[in-house]
Amino acid sequence: MGNSSIVFRVDAGPEIGIGHLRRCLTLAAEFLEHGIKPHFVLRDRLAPALALLVSRYELHYLTEADDSNCSRGDTDDELWDANSTLAIIGRLPMTVTWVVLDSYDLGYDWEKRIRGADHMVAVIDDYRNRKHHADLLVSDSDAPFAPGLNDLADRGVILAGRKYALLEPEYAFIAEDQKTLSGPKRVLVSYGSADPTGETLKALDAFRSIRADRSLNSQIGPLDVVIGLVDPKAFAIIRAAAGISDITVHQNVSNMGPLMREADLILTAGGNSMIEALALRKPCIVTVVSDNHATIVAELCAQSVIRSLGEHSTVKAADVQKTVTSVLANFDEFAARVASNPLFDHFGASRITSVVLAKCASRQL
Repeated sequence: MGNSSIVFRVDAGPEIGIGHLRRCLTLAAEFLEHGIKPHFVLRDRLAPALALLVSRYELHYLTEADDSNCSRGDTDDELWDANSTLAIIGRLPMTVTWVVLDSYDLGYDWEKRIRGADHMVAVIDDYRNRKHHADLLVSDSDAPFAPGLNDLADRGVILAGRKYALLEPEYAFIAEDQKTLSGPKRVLVSYGSADPTGETLKALDAFRSIRADRSLNSQIGPLDVVIGLVDPKAFAIIRAAAGISDITVHQNVSNMGPLMREADLILTAGGNSMIEALALRKPCIVTVVSDNHATIVAELCAQSVIRSLGEHSTVKAADVQKTVTSVLANFDEFAARVASNPLFDHFGASRITSVVLAKCASRQL
């Protein structure tokens, strides 16, 4: 792929968070190491805090596409998006062989249009019920993709499994990081960049009750709470934390690695943060805040390596308190089980990149 670029079509913001963007950034960094220049195409302008995360790459927005083929007219939104993306690609000075899609708003029609323009398509997808027209399907869940849902199953490649999780090197497990588990446990509360379902506030209500219980409080040490980069409830979280003892509220945290390494127990959602925590072999209490997380959360629950509170709409502060209490009662056993399971590592991007480069080489023969 000499003198070439790779394009990522991804979005991020308060409604959808930044999980899609973060895993694309991890993959982009690996391609950059191989001399392949990544470009990012997004629908909406990124908030300043998010734009900083992507500052090393060139950003392009669909509104920049002024090609006559991009007029919405009677074209549905997905094809307009694909045509606009192609118009942007057409203006890039380098050859684009691969386009990576990480979006649940775009799918089969978008992929078919992009591939019809002679680009190979890679799709990062947590679901298993969506139709595809892709050369490569990627997921960090072990659940198989049904071949019948991909037009290109006979020639495409599937990379499904935990070894394809897209984690940055900051989340590499180091045995020396494992701490003595005796004494009060340091707890980290972090529900992603946006926390649209308000799980942080539920957790704070739970810990207010825990702090008021002398027996439970003696088992909890410092409490770290992270406000997501695009969480509109920041002020509400700060107000809710007031009056809770031994608590630190963190804002504008772009690298969660140091906080996770210090934690003994992490309360989080079932997305990237959960995977990062498990890569560091930290016990987690997980809430499913999006249905695309349900599959992998169910897999990990079946292994008893996480505790799940279930789907967010059914979770109340009292449920959080009850589960934290239960975990603390058998913490050593739970923590030992997690510590002995190397569930995820930080080599997923390297493994995926190797396959992409091999596909490029075979195409050029």
